[in-house]
Amino acid sequence: MSDDTTTLSISIKELPSVHVAYIEYKVGSEQGDMHNEIGECFRRVQAWVRERGGDPFSLLNVGALNRLGGQLSSYECCVQVSEQVQSGSDGVKIKELPGGRYAVASIAKDPSIIGPSIGRFHQEYVPQHNLAMDGTRPTYEIYYEKTMEYCVPIL
Repeated sequence: MSDDTTTLSISIKELPSVHVAYIEYKVGSEQGDMHNEIGECFRRVQAWVRERGGDPFSLLNVGALNRLGGQLSSYECCVQVSEQVQSGSDGVKIKELPGGRYAVASIAKDPSIIGPSIGRFHQEYVPQHNLAMDGTRPTYEIYYEKTMEYCVPIL
């Protein structure tokens, strides 16, 4: 499907904060398959949650994008955990992802439309709706079985 005919499904939502276990993937200049390396980080944190009695596939799986100077600097592969989990191990850390007001684009998990849909969100929707992005909070990608939500913090 062409990105010109894909309808953007966007809503403004108040997202709650989420307590997560995560592994941070640092984006560098080295040549590697970032997609596969991020997938491996998700598998590691999911295994960590499973080893502690959680079902990572019934919990939120979130990618938190951190930018520095407009460029992606790191990607945190996160799985929601109970508030009782206060410390990590084996390279897994614990933190609270901030909530707040977000513009949320719902996108089918089809690699051929994810990039173009995100591009259209920034190039078309943001300026048409005069959105002011909040650079103090990360952008999230929340993954479900067949869809993902691309969540951009707004003021």
